[in-house]
Formats: sequence, C-alpha cells, structure tokens
Amino acid sequence: MHERHRKFFVVDDDDAVRSALCLLVHSFGWEARGFASAELCLAALQDERPDCLLLDLNMPGMTGLQLQKDLIERGVVIPVIAMTGNAESSLSNRARAAGAVAVLAKPFGAEAFKASAERAIAG
Repeated sequence: MHERHRKFFVVDDDDAVRSALCLLVHSFGWEARGFASAELCLAALQDERPDCLLLDLNMPGMTGLQLQKDLIERGVVIPVIAMTGNAESSLSNRARAAGAVAVLAKPFGAEAFKASAERAIAG
C-alpha cells in the first residue's frame, strides 16, 4: 500500500535555514515548499493545504505564533512543528498551548525533526 505524498510548508525568515530545512524534509521523501514570512505562507494557504507547517516562532512582521493563532481562529487545522532558538521560552510554551505538535530548539538534528514530523502527519 502506497502512502500518499506528504507536503510540508517551511516558514523561516532566514534564507539559509529555510533552504536547509527544505532539504531535510526532502531527505525523508516528503515535499517541501519554503516561505520567507508568515504572510507569504498565509497567502499560499488560500490555494494549498500542506500536511504540516514547520514554523519559526520568531520572525519579523507576523510571527509564527501569530500565524498559528490566526489559523486556529479561521478553523484551519494543520499540524504545526514550531522552531525557536530557545525551546523553554514563554513563546515556546504559548506555541505548545496553541496546539503545536512539537517545539524544536534550533539547531536540531534530523532524527528529532523526523520523529516530530511523523507524529504530526500520523494524526
């Protein structure tokens, strides 16, 4: 039985980090589409629904946490894996409270991401 193709939206304002994360997603056989801002991701969500959002919490403009809350208010249910420089911060705690499947502290390893991603797409 063939598992359907999984798609991740990777949202991070750092070009190098976003590119590396997209490569990481691809390395597990999944599709990745990168966005430099929460606003660009939100616009793409009008036409497309990924299986999971890999979301930087601390970005200029609309933060990852604001995007997560905006989607909840709209009734859009997409599993979120939040990323931050400090997984023990109040921002991380708020992301968890808003339903993030996982909060990964940057930099994180491939196996930590894979375990979180598999949990996110299994639900």
